[in-house]
Amino acid sequence: MREPVLTNRSLKFRFINCQCFEIQLPNGKTIVTDPCYDFPHENKMQQLFGLDGFCTSDIEGCDYVILNHTHGDHIANLGEVIRRFSPKVICHSGVAAEIAAAYEDMELTSIYPVDYDGVYYFDGFQLETFHGEHKPQRFTFGRTMEEGDVISGDPRLTRLHALGGFYNMNYVLALDNGFRAAFVGGTDDGMKERLRSIRPNLAFRNKLANDMDVEKVAGEWLSFMRESFSQIVVPMHFEVWENTQPGFSRQTFDRANELAEEEGIPARILPVERTKWYEISLCAVSAEA
Repeated sequence: MREPVLTNRSLKFRFINCQCFEIQLPNGKTIVTDPCYDFPHENKMQQLFGLDGFCTSDIEGCDYVILNHTHGDHIANLGEVIRRFSPKVICHSGVAAEIAAAYEDMELTSIYPVDYDGVYYFDGFQLETFHGEHKPQRFTFGRTMEEGDVISGDPRLTRLHALGGFYNMNYVLALDNGFRAAFVGGTDDGMKERLRSIRPNLAFRNKLANDMDVEKVAGEWLSFMRESFSQIVVPMHFEVWENTQPGFSRQTFDRANELAEEEGIPARILPVERTKWYEISLCAVSAEA
């Protein structure tokens, strides 16, 4: 590989668990998305969603938290992150008051409510928000309130867990250096049409299905790669695959990349390993042999 003549770092990130990422911006600010890794309460869901050996002290920094939604596997460790870093918590306005009530030691001005189809400005990035839709769940509000948050086991999060079924927020981070990263969870909900015009450099994308068929799942990823016009796709929320059938996710992502190459699609999936840092850079190399 030829040595780069010039390198400009666009983004540094690591996938931790579920939809939790630690993202370091070029200006030194850090974003943590949907904090969930080391469950405060052990329960049977730990085997599906857990990440052994990682805790809040392993997070290097957190100036901002951005929440896609408030199910237990997206906010189980929010309280610990708040206590350690006192970040600005960016969330949909529909859940802002519930977050304030659940985390009583949190300063009210640390909560930053946003709404769909808005543009918001922060140190190092611009946030563009879009409506999201959770994958189908056969739970009523009453049943959810009665059962509580079965994922985190934390009674304080019961109402937030219920609200997570219908307040889902996708978004795009537009960095000061021009790099654009989309964050898409749940069902499509028109996001591919949005991304067609946005054309992000990178798209963090929730796993598209729970199937365990390599060809079928790879084909679904191929469809997203084809229709989103992303350059790099970073899968997320595939920890259940890793915890129940190790190796399935890597096999699926590799197959999706093979199909993309065969079809001439420029996008590629980055098969990330949990807790491992990755850096996206714009670099120039000599074109001469």
